[in-house]
Amino acid sequence: MALTFEIGDPERPRGHALVYFRDHLDPETFYAIYVTIFPLPVNIAKYVPPFLASSLGPASNAEISSFPMPPVPEEVESYERIAKLAEARDDDLIYGGTHSPKDVPSAMQAVGAIAQEYSEMWTAFDGSLTTAALAEAEEPADAGLSVNEVMYSFLGEKDRLGELSKLVVKFRYALEGEDREMRDETDSELRTLARYLPEEYRMEKLIDAAMDSSDRGTRLAKLYLDRCYGLFDSDSDRVESLEREIRAIEAIEPAD
Repeated sequence: MALTFEIGDPERPRGHALVYFRDHLDPETFYAIYVTIFPLPVNIAKYVPPFLASSLGPASNAEISSFPMPPVPEEVESYERIAKLAEARDDDLIYGGTHSPKDVPSAMQAVGAIAQEYSEMWTAFDGSLTTAALAEAEEPADAGLSVNEVMYSFLGEKDRLGELSKLVVKFRYALEGEDREMRDETDSELRTLARYLPEEYRMEKLIDAAMDSSDRGTRLAKLYLDRCYGLFDSDSDRVESLEREIRAIEAIEPAD
């Protein structure tokens, strides 16, 4: 099954996710579970006395990599509460579909399928990290920004925005100080980081504005950066206000 990520990136799962469901009869009633992917596989048989291990059957020899809790979705107060929890804890937020609290077997089956799919996504991502680390180790020390790229891949979106703010300030400083080496290096870092930020952030526009040393460029760079934070906070009113300011400035032809 294809999982619908509302917070997070399906190609870079965080290994821990809140999964919510809507009631199949009342879409304003919500349920949720929490799925954790263990960083290390666990074999239950190692921690159970031998005379009990046999009662676990074939499962005793299997390694457990993920764990959904509770096993059946529990009702939560609202969608807003779930979304705020996911943002505060830096969790992925996934929509799991509809849920019928009276159909426990089907609910358990759905939870198991979601946990399995999320686990497989994490396994694929973990494998890509290993491949990237091996490739980096084989590259010469002056291979460029591969270290930064690996770092950005591990950061949550909030931390990536923090790095973005620092890089914009650093780029403007290099531009104003006519430090060509720092400017080129920071430009590369910005474009590397841009690959790990949502397309809606309009990173190309932000970088173009940052490259403009005029007052117009300074103002636009700040507005585009503020817009990124507004999108992250899901503050539609703030984003709309910032976009009006951006359009007004961009409508004015830059001075020669």
